[in-house]
Amino acid sequence: MAPPDPLRPADPERIGDYRLTGRLGQGGQGVVYRALRPGGEPVAVKLMHARLDDDRARRRFADEVRAIRRVAPFCTAQVLDADLDGDRPYIVSEYVDGVSLHRHVATEGPLAGGSLDRIAVGTATALAAIHGAGVVHRDLKPGNVLLGLEGPRVIDFGISRMMGTVTTTGQPPVGTPAYISPEQLKGERAGPAADMFGWALTVAFTASGRHAYAARSFEATLGRILFGEPDLGPLAGPLREIVVACLAADPADRPGAEEALRLLIGTGPAPALMPRHGVLETGATLATAPPWRAADAPAGPAQGRHAPGTTVPGEAEEATGDRHGGPDAATEGHTGSGAGAAPGSSARPGRRRRGRWAALAGLAVVAAVVAFGAVWSTGRRGPGGVSYAGTWTGSAEHPAAGRVFPVEIRLPTGADIGTMLWGADLHCSGRLTPAGARDATAVFRLDRVRGDQCHQGTLLLSPLGDGQVSFEVSETAGAAPRYAGTAARLP
Repeated sequence: MAPPDPLRPADPERIGDYRLTGRLGQGGQGVVYRALRPGGEPVAVKLMHARLDDDRARRRFADEVRAIRRVAPFCTAQVLDADLDGDRPYIVSEYVDGVSLHRHVATEGPLAGGSLDRIAVGTATALAAIHGAGVVHRDLKPGNVLLGLEGPRVIDFGISRMMGTVTTTGQPPVGTPAYISPEQLKGERAGPAADMFGWALTVAFTASGRHAYAARSFEATLGRILFGEPDLGPLAGPLREIVVACLAADPADRPGAEEALRLLIGTGPAPALMPRHGVLETGATLATAPPWRAADAPAGPAQGRHAPGTTVPGEAEEATGDRHGGPDAATEGHTGSGAGAAPGSSARPGRRRRGRWAALAGLAVVAAVVAFGAVWSTGRRGPGGVSYAGTWTGSAEHPAAGRVFPVEIRLPTGADIGTMLWGADLHCSGRLTPAGARDATAVFRLDRVRGDQCHQGTLLLSPLGDGQVSFEVSETAGAAPRYAGTAARLP
């Protein structure tokens, strides 16, 4: 596996008892490092940008850490330690030596047959264990699935929700929009069923190399999630039926993680057929059979034979956090999942509003923009005079290319010119110069761009509060964004 990136001059050499040896990735809420325990064993340490400013927040954070540490060790990267006493909390988790599912599919192509089955079973097993401990992931996506030597591992579960509890009440949720559920887009409380929606999109991406709701613009992608029909590419047989059921518009119509796992491993939906612990053990065993290949042996029990799909052409940006550092989400609260009926066919339920995307394509874009504004961009309506000076780190989603990648925006105090770094390993760079303002939204020209398949354009920065901003990059001022995301200001 590729070694971690070297530490930067501003990075600490130690965090608590852990000696840092490199960077694994970063997101809007923290930086993830490879570190060594005192005994020399490698671990992943996630240092949060956010601070815990009161005792109540610390107690709630501690309760969440204890809940996450109860998650059964099935296909997850286990949380080993946490420290809440300092100004910036950190979480220590098991180190998984492997690349992300997103990076693997982007470089090696879609998976088929047994390799695809193992991803589906392994991630469903992880969600069943996570939900069984009373935790909701809320940001399941290909960048948060690592392909380790012992099978796929789901990372960052629960951390997103914990960080959501320490922000100001009423702040908009922050996540990865292209992998978010319809109820989250509408600003509703999301429970385990939202994870099943993300699971279905992750499986579909693994099989085809593209996002099932990909469109030409960010808003159109959100509109397709709300009103459209997914493009599931080469998915076939029972696996396709389970994915279709998990993409139901109504969360109550989606099967839960354990029910989906039982269907995947062929034991049926009835809980009495196998004890729950046995289901998880079976799922974990079936998921353990790397190496991962684009074309595999004959399909396992969940997947019919088919030819692998093709990747979607796009820019070279790829997901950050190949081992542990994918972009974060921060949402508040959770509800029960509500078990759905076992999927019997590839037809969507009536409530899925078949064909509505074709009839309401224009309205879908409008609705998506409204939903996006209600959920993420309330800060745009704030007063002017917002200061954007500083260094902002986060992640962006490129919906048309189906890619997620890190972004770093540097706006020195008192200087008219800033810089922006983005793309896989931040290989793209460009100059930022002010180009006006719209209320509290700052507009910058992005030019003098360097890097392979990196493009100039217009950057819009809008405040989200609590040291965070949303950003959009478009080809020209006023055009639909090519990619968008959120970032946090470094202390």
